[in-house]
Amino acid sequence: MNRKRLLNIAIGSIIVLISIFAIGRYTYVHEEHIERGEVIKKESIDHHYYVFVQPEGEGEAKELEMEDELSWNLVREGDVYNVVYSWYGGKEPTIEEMERIERE
Repeated sequence: MNRKRLLNIAIGSIIVLISIFAIGRYTYVHEEHIERGEVIKKESIDHHYYVFVQPEGEGEAKELEMEDELSWNLVREGDVYNVVYSWYGGKEPTIEEMERIERE
């Protein structure tokens, strides 16, 4: 009886730890920065507003969502920005801060 109970406790503990890890991974907020990223494209699809930011000296452009249309309208293609964006779980990366900077 003791051995069976110990096995059940071990299995239950493993399931709880895996569940905590999975929930934590899904709800953890990731945040990244792009310094000197050029906006190469803007796109609006069904009241969702996206900008494509090409990090200076790096590979692919990042597709980032903007919360509202007014902010999206203020962004200009070809300008350079410092961008802070975040996401969690399966959500799309959303811009938190965007600051226009001068080209060098």
